Order: sequence, then C-alpha cells, then structure tokens
Amino acid sequence: MRVFITGITGPVGSFLADYLLTIPGVDIHAFKRWRSDPRPIEHLIGRITIHEGDIEDAFAIDRAIATARPDRIFHLAAQSYPSASWDAPILTMRANVEGTINLLEAARRHVPKARIHIAGTSAEYGPVRPDEVPISEDHPLRPASPYGVSKVAAELSGLQYHASYGLHVVVTRSFNHVGPRQGDRCSIQTFCRQMALIEAGQQEPVMYVGNLSPKRDFTHTRDVARALWLLLEHGTPGEVYNLCSGQAVRIGDIVDMVVAMGRVPVTVQVDPARLRPVDEPILQGDNRKLRAATGWEPEIGIEQIVAEVLDYWRQQIGSNRRTQS
Repeated sequence: MRVFITGITGPVGSFLADYLLTIPGVDIHAFKRWRSDPRPIEHLIGRITIHEGDIEDAFAIDRAIATARPDRIFHLAAQSYPSASWDAPILTMRANVEGTINLLEAARRHVPKARIHIAGTSAEYGPVRPDEVPISEDHPLRPASPYGVSKVAAELSGLQYHASYGLHVVVTRSFNHVGPRQGDRCSIQTFCRQMALIEAGQQEPVMYVGNLSPKRDFTHTRDVARALWLLLEHGTPGEVYNLCSGQAVRIGDIVDMVVAMGRVPVTVQVDPARLRPVDEPILQGDNRKLRAATGWEPEIGIEQIVAEVLDYWRQQIGSNRRTQS
C-alpha cells in the first residue's frame, strides 16, 4: 500500500510517518515544501520517498501524485497558525484553500480510488459558549479568524469533491495537537521553550504569556497519528469527525504545570503582543463519533504532554549551545 503525506515536516506529519512505518507493507511518499525545516524528518531520510514542492503549485503536487500513485492520502500541509493568519490572510487562503483544491484535482486525475483525509480544525467552530460544550460535529461553524475561514473552505472543498466526483474523502476537525518536533508558536511549546531557555541562562527568569483564561482540548501527536490511520481505514467517506481528547484544560493551568516542572523559579508576565484580536473562551470537543467509527481512545494525558515537550526543548536548547560552542 502506498501512502502519501503532505505537510511531512509539520506538527503531525513525522509522527504519522513513524506510526505507518510500524505497519507491514506500507510504502510512504511525502510532499515537502522545499524551504521547510528538515530537522523533524531527519530520522526518516532513506526510509520514505520525499517529493519536494509547494502545495500552492498545482504542477508540483500533480507531478508528485502522478509519480507516487498513492492508495491513501493524508493532507496535512497548511498555514496552521491562527495568529499568523491575521497578518497574512491571503497567504493563509492560498495555502489552505488553493492548496487543498490542487491536491484534490491531482487525486481526481490520477488516483480517483484513493482514500483521502483532509485536515480541518476546531477553529472552524469559532466562539463557543460554555453551555455549548463539548462541541459535536453538527455544531454551527462560526470561524473567528482568517485561518478558521480558510479551513472551512478547505473542508467544504473536500466534501464537494466527494459529492461531485465520488472521491473517498474523510475530514477531521482537529483540536489542539501537540508533541515534540514542533515549532514554538503554540502555547505549550512557547511556555516550555521559554522555561528551557531560562534554565539554560539564555532568558531572564520571566515567562511571557498571552491570555491565560481560555480552555483548550489537547491531544498528543502520537495519538493523533494513530487516529488518522484508523479513520481513513474505517471512517465513512463524506463525513466529518472531531479529533480531540474530549477534555479541556485552562491555559493558565498549563503554565502552572510548566512552572512546577521547571528547575528554576520564574515569574509569569502577560505580554500584550501575545494577545489575539479574538480568542475563543473554550474549545472542547466531543470525540464520540470518531471513537464509535474506529475504537480509538487517546492514551497520553496533558501532564505527559507537557513533560515530553519540556524535555524536548531542553534537548534542543542544549544541542544549540553545544553547536555554538
């Protein structure tokens, strides 16, 4: 079986490849943006086939799909940061909407029988009242950022290709997923990286934070990878599934965990530059539909997530210091 992954260097891509390599008979092809940081996939070199290009380049993705001829496609490539979408809304739309359509067109032309996963997001739901959680898949979509809007359009494009052309498309609305090998733009990564820098003496003992009151639903990227494989094997085409832990954690409580796990005392300080124009008070998903379709259950809790990410950043900071010396 040939599997094709876009966004291989992103938050989930390398973990998905790791998981698929444990399944006998799977041949992995990955689409990598030529300028993406290769470090998250260094351990995969020689074990997977890499096609370079940009998801916004229709010719590049068409060529890659035509060459790989995959049986399964996981579309993870995106501009995936809500905060960045405020500064770059057009870029976000191009990457997330145009990029998705480029992939769907290539699949329609070359591998119309392939099973395709489209990665959506909980940001499609937008602001949700406390009495509306946990959020199920039939909840109204009220995106409050350019990123959320782009993902609604990408999702609807995938469902339209299923309805119009019969493509086997399954969509996930992923809530926050986190683990090692990520950048430092999401909350847990930012907190843990700052703590590692402070411990290494490279930052003053102040942890800068944004809004601490929102509650978010976090799932480890290893759990996400396992869920994606099960869903593409057992999910119903033309359906949307929440991919989440089903639990919501206050961002301030995560900061407290990082501070408690830290090796030096720190002061926590709100940085106005880290505050978003709109910040949903709570995003907590209902994962019963996914669980019923696949039998999946999350296995890694928030404390282990924080501990792993903090250790990852300690290793990264330590490695950088050794390289510079």
